[in-house]
Amino acid sequence: MKKKSARLLAIIMILVVAILSVTGCGRSGSRFENQLPEISITSFEGWTPDNVPANIDTTTYEYVFQQKIYWHGTDADGVISGYAFRVLDENHNPISTPGYKYLASATDNLIPEEMLTNFGEGWVLHYLPSADQSLALDDPEADRTIWTDQKYAEINFPAANPDGAPMPTISSFEVVAIDNRGGISPVPAWRKFRTNSKRPVCIVNTTKGNPHGGNVGSGITLKFSMTYPDSLNLLIDPIPSKFEFKMMKVYDDTGEIVPDTETDWISTEDQPKIDEYRLTSKAEPKLVFDYTEEGISLGTSTRVIARAMDLASVYSEFPPSASADQLPGWEMRFKVKPGFRPRTLIYSDKILALGDNHFETRKDNSTEEDLPNTIVQNEQRFATPLFQDMQNHKTVVHSNNLKLYVRWGYWGEYGDEDSEGNVSYPLDNPYIKKVNSVISEPDPEVGYPGGENYYGEITHFDIRYDGAPYDFPPFAESIVEDIDESGNPRQWLRLPISSPLRQSIVLTGQQLSIGEHTFEVRCVDSQDEVSKYPAVLTFYVLPYVAPSSRSGVLIVDDDPDNSATSPGELVYAKYEAMTADIPNVTVVKYGGNGASDTFADARNRYLAYSDLQNYKLVIYHADDPGNGGTIEAEVDGLALYVRKGGNLLISHTSQFASKAVDFTNKRAYTLLDYMGYPIDMKNKMGTGPQNPATGSFLQDAIGQLGYNDIGVQYSTHPDNVEQTQAFLPLVENLHGYAQVAYFLSPADGENGTVSYTGEPIYTYGCKAVDYPVAPPSQAQFDFYNGKVIGLRKVNNNGSRVYTLTYPLSIMLESQAKEFINQIWNELM
Repeated sequence: MKKKSARLLAIIMILVVAILSVTGCGRSGSRFENQLPEISITSFEGWTPDNVPANIDTTTYEYVFQQKIYWHGTDADGVISGYAFRVLDENHNPISTPGYKYLASATDNLIPEEMLTNFGEGWVLHYLPSADQSLALDDPEADRTIWTDQKYAEINFPAANPDGAPMPTISSFEVVAIDNRGGISPVPAWRKFRTNSKRPVCIVNTTKGNPHGGNVGSGITLKFSMTYPDSLNLLIDPIPSKFEFKMMKVYDDTGEIVPDTETDWISTEDQPKIDEYRLTSKAEPKLVFDYTEEGISLGTSTRVIARAMDLASVYSEFPPSASADQLPGWEMRFKVKPGFRPRTLIYSDKILALGDNHFETRKDNSTEEDLPNTIVQNEQRFATPLFQDMQNHKTVVHSNNLKLYVRWGYWGEYGDEDSEGNVSYPLDNPYIKKVNSVISEPDPEVGYPGGENYYGEITHFDIRYDGAPYDFPPFAESIVEDIDESGNPRQWLRLPISSPLRQSIVLTGQQLSIGEHTFEVRCVDSQDEVSKYPAVLTFYVLPYVAPSSRSGVLIVDDDPDNSATSPGELVYAKYEAMTADIPNVTVVKYGGNGASDTFADARNRYLAYSDLQNYKLVIYHADDPGNGGTIEAEVDGLALYVRKGGNLLISHTSQFASKAVDFTNKRAYTLLDYMGYPIDMKNKMGTGPQNPATGSFLQDAIGQLGYNDIGVQYSTHPDNVEQTQAFLPLVENLHGYAQVAYFLSPADGENGTVSYTGEPIYTYGCKAVDYPVAPPSQAQFDFYNGKVIGLRKVNNNGSRVYTLTYPLSIMLESQAKEFINQIWNELM
């Protein structure tokens, strides 16, 4: 046993000695010294003495100045942790290139000592990953390094002489690698290039186009662009290094330069945008007016010439100048004129409100954008414009969740271009092409009509609400003050056009307390001029009137004043007599017929819910069969009214059949439901004979559900005790009326689904077939007699809607009055 243990111990000792001899433990030597990384350039372009591409004569071959150079590093005993590169001129001096402007020097203490000794300085600087890049790379406080993990670089080699003319230029590119133990490539990888460029082409405009010698304001922004001629554009993108320009005055008659007006070359290199330069009359270089303050020309124009420098430091050149109306792209002329101001607009289609008492349940087709909306009890509700009430005020009815959306802009923000490229600038259409021109504000005080494009820009907006600067905490200190028309100081909140509000606000909560409110806004342009006439929105938030607090009757007269089939004064008198027993009756002439009792809002609606909600009953009549009225335009206000407990009586004619289809087409489903109709009214109604001479068959509206009969008024009607004549001769002569509509029922054939959910309250009382004056045939009698021509819908919220598809004004006054009194009693 002991012998076996001794042999095992001897074997272990032999193995240990063998391992130590292999690993070199305890011996000096270089077995674990770091092996330095190696670096090579893998792209094809460029040359070295040992690497000349095929078919390349290094004494004459020229590369385009912009080259992408790829490299690859390897490390036998570790990993590559970074690369450093630089560009050298023909004399081996480090040079900056566009995109790699900043180079490390020995004093920066960023170049390892070994690398500085072996290769020198001038290595490109880079930001560290966590660096604050608002600090320039040449700032000693910047977190920077010469090392990068890039594996290629796009180098813009120089290709110009000191004057900026194209000149083939020799440069070289070097790159080294560093490994994870700090070892640096002993020999850089490098390539030499002879590069060239063609002269670029420079074009100068303003950001709003070329004035072509016309008038501009005292604040414009020059806009530069650069391209290359011929095929060079196919090889590289035409990216400028900078633009430079000069300004001068020239005489209009000779084109010669006015002495002592030419500036030096002005560079865009340090501008926020290298292709733009803002000019004003207040900051150097100043725009100097070419007119007197009275608008008299001084006989001069302002001339701008421009040149571009590409990334190879080559300047564009100047061909010979042309006439003023055919200037080359690098030259622009204009006349600087005083007096221009921007015109501020509040877009009427974009003044929208949304709340429990102001909404619609379908997106109106007249609005070409997504509307603000919300969902209440599984019902989607959309914002809608403010109403215009009978005092010609913009109104909205208050609720705790009310919001008001306002969007403003300026004349010229939107334009309409015709087929020939001419642009017009409508004042209030934010749904056409956005062009961002600035069109001058009219000034009636001096007789100036405005309407000129003065090539300015909008820079800020000043806004006020209810007589004070609008409250917007992020810009609470941005307050400006001026003097109003009465000589009193006033303050505005000034917001840059790029502020979070942009060009809209949403008013909520206490901002929309009950009462009058005013929002004011004015533009500030690149001249630092403000609109002389701010855009003003005045509106009224009115309290909600509950059904129990409503009183009286509102009669909406939607009949024309002068019509042979519905004489305005006679119809007015008939409705006045019909409602004589009811207190507090208001009659308004509907504005759609040219009257002034009601006013159109932004959606061309004339009935404001804020007016309707004050009345216990609204009577709407369009009794002229040749006109029909525009009740379909009022679905918003009427829907709010009936769903908030309002009561509605409609008197109409045969034209109501098409109006009901209009309700469906406008997706006025809520109103249709409250009226007692299905949501699809297509093919749900019919019309009586449309030729009164041969189809005046209606003699009575036969009452149902306890409603009285109502006879057509003509002197021989059995119920016409006074023997009052009809005001329509045909009715008087033919003893009946023709142009009515009726609701279909199953008896009407293939379309005979019931076309109503309300209760029939009147049916067609047809003239007898043996009547002595213009009787119907038996078939006509059978078809028309008993048709439903009156409906009532009693809704769960207590509202009632009555629809008569015959005109009350042609009926016997006493019986029509009895019917209206019965309705009134139902509501009390």
